[in-house]
Amino acid sequence: MSRLNRDVAIVAISIVALLLVSYQAGYLDFGTEDDTVEPTLEEGDSSATLPSSLDEIHPLASTCLDHGDLTRHDHMYLTIRVNGDFVTIPENTGINTGTCDQTGSNMHVVHTHSSDGKLHLEMQTEEDVELGVFFDIWGQHFDETGIFEHRVNETHGMTMSVRNGEDNVTVVDTYDHFILLEGQEIFIDFGPGL
Repeated sequence: MSRLNRDVAIVAISIVALLLVSYQAGYLDFGTEDDTVEPTLEEGDSSATLPSSLDEIHPLASTCLDHGDLTRHDHMYLTIRVNGDFVTIPENTGINTGTCDQTGSNMHVVHTHSSDGKLHLEMQTEEDVELGVFFDIWGQHFDETGIFEHRVNETHGMTMSVRNGEDNVTVVDTYDHFILLEGQEIFIDFGPGL
């Protein structure tokens, strides 16, 4: 093997090794099937934050009650799918929280008892309750910009549909402002191509 061929081979192997190390260190990205670009904060940069529906908590999210003197006790189901995977809503979300604790009124107006997506809406007044109230209680972002840490962008979208008590399905775009009613089945879908 000539000296020139050997030198070319050494340079080629060095370039491949450099590319491999750079890729493993995260400096290079050759693309993946999931091209989701999640907004991130630069380390030490506290001025930049993801916009969140939690920036302004709905007043009903801080209302606590017990089972006494209820004028409203409705149930609806919430199903959430993110990038093809169904999300489990934790049982007892909105029960015995830092705001509504065990010393009396221990439930928020919208809460769960199980992890099957069944929401319990209990009120001592007759007023409309928006779906965003539950997300505020749960401590999760949800509005027209996205859900959880996921945001709508050029490649990912979000849809929301509701089946009412008469079995009619409607696509809605009110998202966190959607009014909760007895017997609804709410489906939120976030992912590529929506």
